[in-house]
Amino acid sequence: MPRLTTEQRQKEIIDEALNIIHECGYGSLSIRELAIRVKISEPAIYRHFLNKEDIILGILSRISAFDQILADSLHNKKMPLDKLDEFIMFHFRFLEKNRTLTSVIFAEDIFTQSKILKEKLMKIISYRQRLLVEIIEEIKNQDSVKGLSSQELSKIILGFIRITVLEWKLSDFSFSLIDKGESIKNTFEKLIFNK
Repeated sequence: MPRLTTEQRQKEIIDEALNIIHECGYGSLSIRELAIRVKISEPAIYRHFLNKEDIILGILSRISAFDQILADSLHNKKMPLDKLDEFIMFHFRFLEKNRTLTSVIFAEDIFTQSKILKEKLMKIISYRQRLLVEIIEEIKNQDSVKGLSSQELSKIILGFIRITVLEWKLSDFSFSLIDKGESIKNTFEKLIFNK
């Protein structure tokens, strides 16, 4: 079997860390368990990552990479409501394909134990909120949505995305996240933007 490159091995370790967190919870993630599952020695894990926190940073970097893809996808949309639709649906499509990431996103204990991880997650959240506020401002400029704060609307929309994904995760992924996303997207347009 050919030897894996550093990038391939790091991806394999991160993938397996996600599987462990998804199957058993963050408390079950250990370098020993990772080494067993990846079929390499514990020192070999440490050649790629300093510690568990560094592995979680690798997972968050994967989530951050999503931000550039999201921004590119939004750039291709010309109408503000189309951008809002894409923002919402992009999250649901991404998570439908990457279910294990939901176990990290909702494992708040991971982020309360580490200032570095907390700051990285806050940076991701802030970036997405800024993108969403820009979209809402564009919609407001075209449609005169009265008396509604773009910041508060962005929190409402992100909150709905979060609660929908949590409901999906807790139901053992028993419904289509994409179908539910379409329904939520339509509700937002009716309630907030009178569409």
